[in-house]
Amino acid sequence: MPRLLTILAVLLLALYGNLPAMATDAEESTQPEIVPGPLIVAHIALLLPLESAAFAEAANVVKEGFEAAAQRGQSLPLTIRLYPTSDDPLDIVMSYYHAVASGAAFVVGPLTRDGVAAIASNQTLAVPTLTLNTADNHQTLPAKLYLFGLQTDTEAAQIAKLALASGKSHAVIIGDDSALSKRLQNAFKQRWQDEYGKTLESLRYSENPLILQQLRELTTGTDRLAFLALDAAKSRILRTYLDPEAPVYATSQIFTGTDNLLLNSDLNDIQFLDMPWLLQPDHPAVMAYRHTGKARNTEMERLYALGIDAFRLMTNLLQRQSAKEITLDGVTGNIRFAPPNLFTREPVAAQFDSGKVRLITIPSNTPETPQNTPEDEGQ
Repeated sequence: MPRLLTILAVLLLALYGNLPAMATDAEESTQPEIVPGPLIVAHIALLLPLESAAFAEAANVVKEGFEAAAQRGQSLPLTIRLYPTSDDPLDIVMSYYHAVASGAAFVVGPLTRDGVAAIASNQTLAVPTLTLNTADNHQTLPAKLYLFGLQTDTEAAQIAKLALASGKSHAVIIGDDSALSKRLQNAFKQRWQDEYGKTLESLRYSENPLILQQLRELTTGTDRLAFLALDAAKSRILRTYLDPEAPVYATSQIFTGTDNLLLNSDLNDIQFLDMPWLLQPDHPAVMAYRHTGKARNTEMERLYALGIDAFRLMTNLLQRQSAKEITLDGVTGNIRFAPPNLFTREPVAAQFDSGKVRLITIPSNTPETPQNTPEDEGQ
């Protein structure tokens, strides 16, 4: 509450300026003293939940990626100001309007999905805003709001496109009860069944030996494939129970790095999607922005890459009048604008092969990636 009151006070000052200072002695002074209002300078505002216990680490890594891109990128006509927030949506909204009132001509953030939803609930925005996460697709979004993030369920829809090239017609989807897994299952289903007209069945993940033994039969057949809406640990358990002849697909959550050949060997032949930052060291943008600092796990590396592409995307938006003109071969994937508000990423495809990762080609003769169901990775 004290923080909220402080933010309200700062916002009111920013909006209305300082009131004329009253004389300390009304009898000795007939005119109020005139003092300058708060300094308002055009700038770029970066809103990150650095004061959140849950998201501070992620926010700091995004900031580092953003800074790395700023140091290597072209000079900007505006300075960048950092606005630390908590993960409370009200705090984020107040900080957003404080930034705008202080002269922000462009805002990057928020990072959390709840924060994006809070900003997106406004009918209009005064300045262009590039979020670092997405909002519910049923929301009517302000015209100047641009959504960008690491939504994994979009990958599930892209995996369905990759799976279509296998020539199989029946998918066995295996997931658990987590919110992320359910979104992945729904995204794959929407494209595979509703759009492509293929058949599928869904199974709940279990380590019950009797159920595991049934997986071989369920995935056996010339028309069958499997989609795992699961993380790497659960996918390793299931892999040996699936028919070795059935194609198996998963999203980026299955990939935890290339440094453990033994664990990755348990995922042999599974095809998945992930960003060039992790899979293509010879990618031009990856080579240009490759950091030499501390080692991070794959989750943090993805957020670092998000910060890089957020800066590059912001620069493009500042330079172009229309977002429709923007295409970016980013470190997080091939980025394109999908009207009315979303920037989508198309990652690269890969397959586990004897514990190593081998890049594969996503077929170009299948339908385009759908631009719906944007979500985050649990943030």
